[in-house]
Amino acid sequence: IRDWNDLHRAAGKIRGMAVISEDAWIAAQKVLSPAIAAAAIALVYDKYESGEVKSPGGYLRGMIEKAQKGELHLDRSFYGRLSEAGTA
Repeated sequence: IRDWNDLHRAAGKIRGMAVISEDAWIAAQKVLSPAIAAAAIALVYDKYESGEVKSPGGYLRGMIEKAQKGELHLDRSFYGRLSEAGTA
């Protein structure tokens, strides 16, 4: 992945592997922006693969709701994941 466009294209494919509906993907892009929605998909997929998230679509919709309330802090989530990876 070289840039945000590559990430966005990859997220469109990953969302299917994570069983996230197209409707949730479209909603995420509208609310979060295409680039942030792609980053959110990457995070959700990582958590899904590690067993931390059982319902990726529901988790993404929860992120959308938080964003609408101004309560989504995706940067903190990524920093947390990176910190966990660094100590593992």
